[in-house]
Amino acid sequence: MDGRERVDQLLRDAVADGVTPGCVALVWRDQALRYAGAHGVTARLGPVAPRPVSLETIYDLASLTKVLCTTTLVARGIGRGELRLEDQLPSALAVGGYRPTLRDLLEHASGLVAHQEFFHAPWSLGIDQREALLAAVRAVPLAAAPRERAIYTDLGFLLLGAWLEQLGGARLDQLFAEQVAKPLGLSDALVFGSTRPLPQVDLAATEVYDARLHDGAAQHWYPIRAAAGQAVARGLVHDDNGLVMGGVAGHAGLFGTGMGVLAVARAWLEHRIPGLDASASAQVWSAFTTPSTVPGSTRRLGFDGTSPDGAGSTATALSPRAVGHLGYTGTSVWIDPSPTLAPGEGSIYVLLSNRVHPTREDTRIRELRREFHTLAGTLFR
Repeated sequence: MDGRERVDQLLRDAVADGVTPGCVALVWRDQALRYAGAHGVTARLGPVAPRPVSLETIYDLASLTKVLCTTTLVARGIGRGELRLEDQLPSALAVGGYRPTLRDLLEHASGLVAHQEFFHAPWSLGIDQREALLAAVRAVPLAAAPRERAIYTDLGFLLLGAWLEQLGGARLDQLFAEQVAKPLGLSDALVFGSTRPLPQVDLAATEVYDARLHDGAAQHWYPIRAAAGQAVARGLVHDDNGLVMGGVAGHAGLFGTGMGVLAVARAWLEHRIPGLDASASAQVWSAFTTPSTVPGSTRRLGFDGTSPDGAGSTATALSPRAVGHLGYTGTSVWIDPSPTLAPGEGSIYVLLSNRVHPTREDTRIRELRREFHTLAGTLFR
């Protein structure tokens, strides 16, 4: 089998084994699309009619929102002189009086806790209670001293999203649409959800909210999903805190196609960040791909890096220069620049899946990611 056939077989096997109902995978190398594959179906259980996955299928991108939207908007602001990495969080968003720097938040080095379920007790917030959720975030005690260690946290990116909204005078979805998606020609390929399901037909479903899938036990996130009126999440953000935010937040809420994800990754690799010239884009790329100085951290500014011991999702397939991010729903994007760091030279790997369908309990996506990057990184050199 040639390289394409081997990647096809890997992904077909993953679908057949139930790792995910379907997936889209793309490999871009040296300014050419070397692989594009769509496999499986958009749903398996529930009232949602399954469709064959295509390259136009829209996936819930989950935490890819952090890099495609929030990090890109911050980078644009820095390149235009509207923000500086040592700027502190605005006083109106301070966490108990503490104002982490932009750098701290981007590097997940602010000391904020990893996660809180604001849709559940003791908060029990409902759909579209944005201000109440941000107030709750600001009241959560720190888990560590600033820059003591890296703690991957949604809370920091919730605050970053609110900071960008203050700076831009509009909600994050509008800022993203006007400043990133539209200039890159991606208005239909990357969109935020809302409190109503997206109208597009070709959407991958995420979780099925049925106690029978959990030995009859209703899960604690079922009440907010019941309020949303969907037995199967489709076109509504899977992240439950994202639903409290009305579908628009700095940490989650973006939906998109594989080609849409690839296009933003290319804008970074090719030093074409919207609103910046080539020189400013190059400076931003250099700054945002520099490893964090926090002990033991693999983080960059907004992005993650590869694990030195090969334990991460890219195994040992990508270089130490590579940056990327994962999404809880089963999504990922990685950018591996060439050794010369010349604009546009290098590789991009996109893998979109809905591994949380029918439930979030299956974690075999971890091994699939490693196998995909290992195989694609070897075959398409």
